[in-house]
Amino acid sequence: MDRKEGFSYEIHYTKAADKFLNRHEDVRKQYEESIRVLLVGSNPEAVDVKKIRGKRNDYFRIRVGDYRVIYAIIDGKIVVISTLLAGPRGDVYKKMNGLK
Repeated sequence: MDRKEGFSYEIHYTKAADKFLNRHEDVRKQYEESIRVLLVGSNPEAVDVKKIRGKRNDYFRIRVGDYRVIYAIIDGKIVVISTLLAGPRGDVYKKMNGLK
């Protein structure tokens, strides 16, 4: 957890995202660093993040090399990043149909 002027955030993982990121620890580290830069860094424009279009328009994706990490932000005093999916570009968007 990071703090900047009373600001804090937490990252939570679904079982599927955690399973993938456990096998790809380098992707997890890059993802967590991207979230840190995005939320409390001095240059958030450096992060390749896009909002997902369509039915899942409350989701975002971060590009980490050839992989995509899908997440949602829950607003409040503590921002909770709920990491939903992670995987290769083609696979992760196909798996989004199964998300609730």
